Amino acid sequence: MDDTHAREPDGHEYCPACRAAGTGPGRSPISRRAALGLAARAGVAAVAGTHLLRAGGRGGAADLRAARALAAPRPDWPVPPIVTRAQWGADESLRGRDQVYDGVVEKIVVHHTGAPVGDPAAHARGVYAHALSTGYSDVPYHWLISPDGRIFEGRWAADYPAGQPHTGERNGANVRGAHASAHNSRTIGVALMGNYEGGAPPAVAVEALVTVLAWKCARWGIDPLGAGTYTNSYGASYPLPNICTHQETKQRIGDGTLCPGTGVIGGLAGVRDRVAARLRDGSTGYWIATANGMVFSKGQMPDAGDTNRLGLPASVVGITAHPSGLGYWLLGRDGGVFTFGAARFFGSMGGVRLNQPMINIASTRTGNGYWMVARDGGVFSFGDARFFGSTGGMRLAAPVLGLCPTPSGNGYWLYARDGGIFSFGDARFFGSTGGLPLVRPVVAMAARPQGDGYWLAAEDGGVFAFGNAPFRGSAVGRTRSPFVSILPTTTGNGYALLDRDGGVHTFGDAPNHGGVSGWGLTAVGLAGKLKP
Repeated sequence: MDDTHAREPDGHEYCPACRAAGTGPGRSPISRRAALGLAARAGVAAVAGTHLLRAGGRGGAADLRAARALAAPRPDWPVPPIVTRAQWGADESLRGRDQVYDGVVEKIVVHHTGAPVGDPAAHARGVYAHALSTGYSDVPYHWLISPDGRIFEGRWAADYPAGQPHTGERNGANVRGAHASAHNSRTIGVALMGNYEGGAPPAVAVEALVTVLAWKCARWGIDPLGAGTYTNSYGASYPLPNICTHQETKQRIGDGTLCPGTGVIGGLAGVRDRVAARLRDGSTGYWIATANGMVFSKGQMPDAGDTNRLGLPASVVGITAHPSGLGYWLLGRDGGVFTFGAARFFGSMGGVRLNQPMINIASTRTGNGYWMVARDGGVFSFGDARFFGSTGGMRLAAPVLGLCPTPSGNGYWLYARDGGIFSFGDARFFGSTGGLPLVRPVVAMAARPQGDGYWLAAEDGGVFAFGNAPFRGSAVGRTRSPFVSILPTTTGNGYALLDRDGGVHTFGDAPNHGGVSGWGLTAVGLAGKLKP
């Protein structure tokens, strides 16, 4: 079934950005200035920054062609608060009655409406009025997002009973929109109210965009970081990001548009990452890194790759997870940094002459930077990681083994082999084993997510708890393999210990997703999101 109404040829243009660029085989005779004037006379800037292809066909028809879901659908994902059509004042007597429904959704297309916003409800009414005045049956987009972060219901899908959430669906099928030429089948259109050709949307609007995208990705099983083949209404097939811009769909049919503006296009990669983080938030698992660069994903953590076959000049000594749970960094003994999944490269010490070898890496809370620490306590900051001090140049009783950031990212602890703790920035000192006689030396540290305490783990599996970090048990006597790492749960009420053989030992509310013991490997680090 085609995207367009029989009386309206495919390629008909509504998008003011497209018309301003002089593109499109079916440009509307209405100029951008005239369209803006029309919207202003309606009491709102209401020009939509998209193609609006009027959906049509037989009422209630549905396209149920098969589509490969790139993630597990979660139809029970909570529906966010919606400003309904009734609440923003849609006159339902004016819209068409020729809705078409799709049984699958493959792509979500991001737009902007291309004009300033006064009152958001009036803006929505203006989009509706202008669409009707130019031959369209309804609001072209499924959802509109106001600059103050509210989510507006766009295209009509059903008369929902009182108290039932407005989902844009009827009987489990998504109403087809009219937002992107040749790309309306099996897609959802989301438009940010406003013009973002020169600046970025407000943060609250971006947050609402992430909310809508996460909701619909969960509902339809769409991988926000993925791409897959899309077949348009002309029958052409090509790869397209699952979350894409209107500009990307236009390019695929040999046309152009400024929509949704450089202020949105430039930030869409970050939006995709945030959507993925939302979807991943309910997942649990960890990665186990080995000295030869192998990484094993356990639980629901994605397998993003490793350095095992790269022939590195130095062994891997550490791993740190991206906060989204969708990637990680590996650290080489020589200071080389290797990125996987959502993790980005911000710099390294590879190729730089070091006083002492690198031993540890830790991500910032944003995932936009990391710290590296050398055995003498020298700290190296990259990306948005800030330097708060180090023990480099100090005379130490025992070598430094690592760095543990505070939850705020405004400080960190350095810990030494004797259990000595050095606090920098907003890191609070809760105690240490420095100066105490230890059966075996300290090998790892983990901060409680609440920032009110921390644990130290010893080589024999002993655990020392400080501040409000609860003691949930130790692994002393469980294995002859020395321990190398500790990972807390997201609640701060448990932890997992990793031994050098790759065995994982869990305590408190920490789930155990298995290890790699018996493989003859040397494990060096444990990282991830350990959610009960």
